[in-house]
Amino acid sequence: MNLLPALLFGGPPHAGKSVLLYNLAKALRERGIPHYAIRACPDGEGNWFHELDQDKVRLIRVKGEWSDDFAKRICLDIERRHLPLLVDIGGRPTERETCLFRNCTHSLLLLRADQEDNAGFWRRLVKVNGLLPLAELYSQLNGTSRLDADGPVIKGTFAGLERGSLVHGQLFNALVERIALLFTSYSLEELEKTKLDMAPVELVANLDTFLQRWAPDARRWEPGMIPRLMAELPTNTALAVYGPGPNWLYGALAAHAGRQPLYQFDPRIGWVTPPPLQISTNTTPEVQVELHAYEQETVLSMRIVSDHLDYLQADQLPFPSVPIERGLILDGRFPHWLLTALVRLYKDAGVAWIACHQPQLGGAVVVASRVPGHVPGDLLPLPISEGNHK
Repeated sequence: MNLLPALLFGGPPHAGKSVLLYNLAKALRERGIPHYAIRACPDGEGNWFHELDQDKVRLIRVKGEWSDDFAKRICLDIERRHLPLLVDIGGRPTERETCLFRNCTHSLLLLRADQEDNAGFWRRLVKVNGLLPLAELYSQLNGTSRLDADGPVIKGTFAGLERGSLVHGQLFNALVERIALLFTSYSLEELEKTKLDMAPVELVANLDTFLQRWAPDARRWEPGMIPRLMAELPTNTALAVYGPGPNWLYGALAAHAGRQPLYQFDPRIGWVTPPPLQISTNTTPEVQVELHAYEQETVLSMRIVSDHLDYLQADQLPFPSVPIERGLILDGRFPHWLLTALVRLYKDAGVAWIACHQPQLGGAVVVASRVPGHVPGDLLPLPISEGNHK
């Protein structure tokens, strides 16, 4: 049994669960509390969903459907967690998703007063699966948020949990305090030290340590920090990377290590290496890839068909060849270990430069380059017509 806490967010659709989860995860990060937020539903949104202009979100967002395979993979991810989890299960779980409940430890229900029958459904799921209730809350569109009880089970009402909004107030603060207490019920220092000691190579880049040393007040990495990080790490040396960071930062580190082993810590499965990929004209049902050619670059847009790709499934996945005299922009939603594998694949193929698209920055960050006109850390605009492909 995995004793690390996993807090399940349950409740009907359109109650504001993803908004609340995003704000809670943000507050926990600002306190320096290690955790991982997992969207355990096929249409779950990442942080980009709340940080982008909502008109852009509507262009990017892809709705998904549950499948047996998707449910099994997410259950495994939760079961073998290496950090405390915030788990958004979505609003319409069925019997085949009950493993998600069994692998969690606590529950936070966000209900709607106009759907009391649905509230009974969620309460039964929590009780039958033995979850410890941390909070039972209601959500309403208008009015004022309030804290009704701060006992063993927090009770209250949130008002106005709308996409893009920042949540605050007495009820929110009580939730943050309670989750922080739950997630620090063990020694964080010992937990992190154990993970770092398990790193397969001697050189470990702890991203939090670098960021806190350079910019103690910063909440996130900026592309301009890449050259400084690269200057502090030897090139072509086996490297292990630990800690949260944007996709482009991991891509830059993968390129920096050259052909030496690269290990990265995935909160769901532990230390992994970028899986070996191949350039091939073959296709695979797991991944949908589109190439969009422009004068100076090629955009490779990728979508994981089932919205979840297991690490073991990625071995020798085929990807198309691209013109090496142009740059390459990697675009899509996929795990960091697949992005680092793609960077290595196309860097070894001799592509002029490689960049990773990050919607929050409104462009793509260069992570590897063979040409003088582009250096790692440069922020490039996407080709003008790229929005038409979304």
